Amino acid sequence: MVVLITSKEWKDSRNNRFYSRGDKSKGGNVNLRVVIKDSMSYLEISTLEKAATNRDIKVLIPIYLPQKLSKKTGKVNGVHYRDMFSEYLTTGEAYQVELIKRNDKYYAHITFEMSKTKPIYTGHNGMIGIDTNPDGFALTMIDNKGNYKCHTYLKQHELLYCKGNRRENLCGELVTQAVLIAKTYHCGISIENLKFKNDKDVSTKFARIKNNFIYSKLLTMLEIACYRERVELLKVHPAYTSKIGLYKYCHQFGMAVHNGAAMVIARRSYKFKETAPQILIDKYVEEKYKHKFNLYHDWKKWSMIDKNIRKERKEVNKPDFWIANRKKILGLIS
Repeated sequence: MVVLITSKEWKDSRNNRFYSRGDKSKGGNVNLRVVIKDSMSYLEISTLEKAATNRDIKVLIPIYLPQKLSKKTGKVNGVHYRDMFSEYLTTGEAYQVELIKRNDKYYAHITFEMSKTKPIYTGHNGMIGIDTNPDGFALTMIDNKGNYKCHTYLKQHELLYCKGNRRENLCGELVTQAVLIAKTYHCGISIENLKFKNDKDVSTKFARIKNNFIYSKLLTMLEIACYRERVELLKVHPAYTSKIGLYKYCHQFGMAVHNGAAMVIARRSYKFKETAPQILIDKYVEEKYKHKFNLYHDWKKWSMIDKNIRKERKEVNKPDFWIANRKKILGLIS
């Protein structure tokens, strides 16, 4: 079905925004400057008209800097962006302003950098590893010596199917909970440095999950929240975190595979090595490789073990099967 629009409607849809980049040497933003007079906020806009002195004529337009007040307490819920930006204006640093016309109304999107602060919740007191999943965060906490302390799972099933602002709100709630736990225990946070390939040759189910799973939104929001709340955030390589957690830690601490992966992530942030258990080496490493097995890189060791386990029992592709039948598979019980 073809919908025809007028020339004016087409031009309005194409010319509905204006962007101005800030300049520190000129005190913020020359063309779209935010000024505060008598406790009122204005957007100072440079026009094409010139004064007698050949300077641009500027107009002041009142703008509203939003803040969300609680209906019960009257205090600001969450981050007080109005105060943050007001303080930022006094520094004279650059900021970006984007004017957007939508439904005959104009909106100003202001972007500025938060001041650099030193983390006060660090890995000196422990680390929380976070394994990011389509339906939430798996958290596992360890001490600074790499020993297990506790684990939990922050689940939001709606992330699999909800849309728009609802999804962004759920992501924010997950991030807030994770950062609050880190602040409560004075720990740092470690996550995987995930990068999904733009690969079209995937199954329909994975394509649907990948489309709905805005992992980048979750990790970006988590990184911003940690920066703002002064929580140390470390990123580690994601190789074999799930497999190591499954074969080494899940049965030991009664965890699901995602929490096992989170423990490996936390330990990897301290650069601890993950030695393969001897029982797995004896059973799943071929005799011709055992004499030089210790010379291999840790990831190659786990790759060999995982490959031989899956070759023997195809059902191991399902992590729950290994967790439930581990002793029987290893021959510890009949």
